[in-house]
This record gives sequence, structure tokens and C-alpha cells, in this order.
Amino acid sequence: MNCSRELIEGYMDEELEPAVQAEVAGHLAGCSACSQEYAQLRAQQSAIRSATYYTAPPGLEQSIRRALRDEVKADRSGAWRWVAIAATVLLAVSLAWNVAGVRRQRDLLAENVVAAHVRAMIGTHLLDVESTDQHTVKPWFNGKLDFAPDVKDFAAAGFPLIGGRVDYLDGRQVAVMIYKRRQHVIELFTWPGESGKSRGTRNGFNLIHWSRGGMAYWAVSDVSLPDLENFVARAF
Repeated sequence: MNCSRELIEGYMDEELEPAVQAEVAGHLAGCSACSQEYAQLRAQQSAIRSATYYTAPPGLEQSIRRALRDEVKADRSGAWRWVAIAATVLLAVSLAWNVAGVRRQRDLLAENVVAAHVRAMIGTHLLDVESTDQHTVKPWFNGKLDFAPDVKDFAAAGFPLIGGRVDYLDGRQVAVMIYKRRQHVIELFTWPGESGKSRGTRNGFNLIHWSRGGMAYWAVSDVSLPDLENFVARAF
């Protein structure tokens, strides 16, 4: 079949005939461009469905200030009381917006990590360097990134290193170390980044995010969450 965004969207929404669904699935497995577009569409769809934070309507702050000024004019004896209330309201609104913005940004980043993982798994770009030797993988990143990722092998713990690659995420190039857990793949994304900690499941994949030494880490895989937690605990 030819590349078709319309067919990809129909496949994602399960609107195609079974035979066509199978044909599109086979095409996605062999076409890196379409598999990347499919992963991006899935991430966008999930982000829309999970969105729970809203942008305040334009002019809300001005409306609050105007209403409070009117109240103060009507009751000069309570002017300072209304000023205090106004300040409290504005502070609460500002804090709520900031918290919502941080959470939303982290949610979108989680979606992008999963999309990158899916793109690598169904495409042809899982490994740039294939090796079980950390002393081969770590030097391979030299000159390809503006930081030096910490590459380790955890074969003794049941999580052998199989290689690495460079990916593009959050507006920058990032390092990805790839590990195996029996028949499953675990990807560890890392780059210099923010502090924070979270875990959860998105689109059937488990995610754990943490930071250490000025570096952000995201582990993603379809292994069970206890297995992924075990990987993180043993590795870091």
C-alpha cells in the first residue's frame, strides 16, 4: 500500500475493514515515516483525551480587579479589606495556573517519551550502536551530544545493555540506552534537565521519571511496573 495519513487515522480509530487494518499494520512495521506519524498521532490523541487543565479566559484578571475596585468605591470603610481579598484571590489563581502548567508540561513530555519509544519499536531505528559493552556504548556518544551520559550494564541484575542511540526530544538531542528484560525492551532516556519524580502508565507502557545529578531520566517499557521499578532501583 502507499503511504496515507487518512488510512493511518482510520487504523488508529479502528474504522477500517479487518483486511485493510492488517495491511496498514504491516505497512507501519516497514515504513519508518508512517510509523513516526502514527506514533505522533497516538501521542496527540492521548494528550487531548487526558487534558484536565485549562487556560484561564482572556481578561479574567482585569475583570477581578475591576469588580473589586467597584466594591471598594461602594464601601470606602472596607477598602483595605478588599485590597487584601484581591491580593489573596490573584495569588491563588496565579499559583493554580503555575501548578497546572508544570503538570501539563510534564504530561506532554511523558507522551513524547512514549511516542519516541513506540516509534523506535515499530520502526527501524532502535539502535545506533549495538553492543553489550558499556565501554563501547559510552564513547560512541562522544561528539554527538553536548553532555556525557552515564552508561552502565546491569546484566548481573537481569537487565543486560544491548546498545544506544541518539533521539530528539523536548526540543533537544537526548541519549537513549537500551536494555533487555527477557523478551522485553527497556529504554532509558536521559538529558540535562529538571528535578522531579513521577510514574504511571500511558498507552499500555509503564513510565518512571526521576532526576539525579542535574540529569533527567525517563525509563519506559511494556514490562510490568514492578519489573521497571526493579530496574530503576538496581540501576540507580
